[in-house]
This record gives sequence, C-alpha cells and structure tokens, in this order.
Amino acid sequence: MSYVEAILALFAIVDPVGNIPILLHVAEHTPNGQSQKAFNTAVAVGVIILLTFSFAGNAILNRVFHVNLADLQLAGGILLLIIAIDHLIFGSLRRSVEVTGTFSPYEIGCVPLACPLLAGPGAMVTSLTTLESSGPAKAVVAIAVVFGTLWLIMRFIQPIHRLLGKIVCVVFSKVMCLFIASIGVHLIMSGLQYYFSAPK
Repeated sequence: MSYVEAILALFAIVDPVGNIPILLHVAEHTPNGQSQKAFNTAVAVGVIILLTFSFAGNAILNRVFHVNLADLQLAGGILLLIIAIDHLIFGSLRRSVEVTGTFSPYEIGCVPLACPLLAGPGAMVTSLTTLESSGPAKAVVAIAVVFGTLWLIMRFIQPIHRLLGKIVCVVFSKVMCLFIASIGVHLIMSGLQYYFSAPK
C-alpha cells in the first residue's frame, strides 16, 4: 500500500466532506460561538485515538486475544463492509450521533464527534491494518493528512456547506460508502489469501 492509497483509504472511512451536515447538526448543541472548540477537540481526540489504537492495538490483540493480522483483516473487512452497506442503505451512522440538549464543546468534541463519528471502529481498523501491512510511517502520515484536511474543513465549514449544499454532501458520503465497501472486500480477500496459501 502506497502513501496515497493509505491516505485515500482513511479519507474514505472518515469522510470529512460527507459528514459536514452531521458536524453542523451536532455543533448546534454547543453554546453559542463555541462550535470551533468542539471541532478542535474532535480532531485532537480523534488523532490520539487512532494513533493509540494503531500502535498498541496489535500488541493487545496478539498477547491478550491471540489474534494475528489475517484475523484482523477478515474481521475488519467484514466490519467495513457492514458499515458501508448499513450507511448506504439505512443511514445508521447519522442516527448514532443524534444528540439532544446543550453540552460543553469538549463533551461534544469527544463524544460523538471524535468517537464514534470520526475515529470509530472503521477508522481504527483501517489505521491498524495500514500500520501492520505497510509500516508505521504510512499510518501516521495518513492520519496526519486526513485529520489535517478535516481540521481545515471544520475551520471553514459554514462557507463550504453553503458552497456545496446538503445534497452534494450527502451524495459524496454515499459515494464514499462504495469505496469503504471496496476496502472491506480487499481486506477480506487478503485475510482469506493468508489461510488458503498457508502451508498445510
């Protein structure tokens, strides 16, 4: 996996453009003028979650659960495929971040923005499999580029939303689901290849 492929894979999972309507909806539940604090918190916490899981996740899986990379690729591929199909058909991701009431920007930034919206199970699995299959440099660069882009989008989210409109954002999100499904299938095939090619 090249740097570009690693970045595109994580970008498809995090889906910064498609999530703009959700980000704006959740930001409405922060006190006036503090939505940017919630966005900044979401980016920082999301990066910490993905970096921590990327570097520590495999050790935990190996030593505690005795799971290898092929197992992770199979499980992660199935998970991504389910997420893509569920979001594409039912839009369950949107339901999972519905909030009511008013919360501090730090609360909103951590949950639900950072997790499960931006650094959810799909992003965690993608980051970990990138690190294990292609090395830590590509995983770190992918996380840095995607969340740097995400921060810029959040910084100018209102004019971007006015420019693109809700319909374009939703369509973009659905298209990203197709890429997520493709990534899931690729991970499944990679995991199966390990078992079918392993010496008997």
